[in-house]
Amino acid sequence: MAATMVSVWVFLISSIIGINASGELSILHSPESLSFSGSSKTFESLLKEIFSASLGLSVEENSEWNGLLITDPFNTPEAVVEVYISGISSLGSSADFKSKKYPLVVDEYEPDTFDVLKHRINQRFTNGGNKLVNINLSDSDQLLSYSNVLGDLDIPKVKKQSLQHLKSSVEEDFQFLSELAALKAVTEKVESGAISADNIIDFYNLRINSLHALRDFHGPNSLQTKEAKKLLGEALEELTKAFVKAYDGSVLVTAVTTDIVHTRRAIRSVSGNVELKNSVDEDGYSADYAAIFNIILWFGVVFTFTLIAIVYALMDMDPGRDSIIYRMTNTRMKKDN
Repeated sequence: MAATMVSVWVFLISSIIGINASGELSILHSPESLSFSGSSKTFESLLKEIFSASLGLSVEENSEWNGLLITDPFNTPEAVVEVYISGISSLGSSADFKSKKYPLVVDEYEPDTFDVLKHRINQRFTNGGNKLVNINLSDSDQLLSYSNVLGDLDIPKVKKQSLQHLKSSVEEDFQFLSELAALKAVTEKVESGAISADNIIDFYNLRINSLHALRDFHGPNSLQTKEAKKLLGEALEELTKAFVKAYDGSVLVTAVTTDIVHTRRAIRSVSGNVELKNSVDEDGYSADYAAIFNIILWFGVVFTFTLIAIVYALMDMDPGRDSIIYRMTNTRMKKDN
């Protein structure tokens, strides 16, 4: 019972914190067929619907978000690029180019945006040929696995560069600089003509995870964190220009920032030394997380209210009239003649 209640409280806390976790959706470039306006917040779970609608694909979940207007449904973009940045809630004014920003409510621990878009694109284009890229920029093996799309891509190395505050000798800084080098390597491949328009839709998801550790090590307002954001903003600007040129402007380029990793740390501190297994890695949750969460949550709620009802029933019970135990042990109980 105690273990169950602890689990319920952990999941309740994670749910509350997750709903309030903050992030930002930045529109780095959108074609003329799409119009992004207003400043209303949206949910991370709706990104797959926003991207699907942008590409002219069917959506499965209606939303009251009015930030997107499709002005020309016959000329929707040929590609969507999502740069997913975990560890910070916003890039701030780190980029020189203008971008449309929307507050993002982080309501998912491990977004299924790529998997859903991949499924919908494959359903629409049964002959294949779509470029579907999902790269964790800290994983060199993933970079090499997309050689059929990006061409031969050497494992990027951190080049000597003039840095004011970041130092490659610091592990947290080095990891960020490595991911930054990988992002620049992808940009160079796009600029070289490895990707070109072919009248079928594509989806690219590039993930940056190193800002989490860098921000925690140096502090959210440190000079190192600010320099890292500035460098990332400049790299995103170059990436955007490369994709816009490759697709002749018919591409939606976005950046998604989220601080959900700090929420996970808070949850782990509440749960103590309890190990979460079942195919769970350090950066995410298993595919069964949602089902397990709902089972434990609602079992805990029903169990708690059932226990309260039983206690109140026992408090109001008349032992002389209601208790079968009292009647069966009464030696003066009458017998039928």
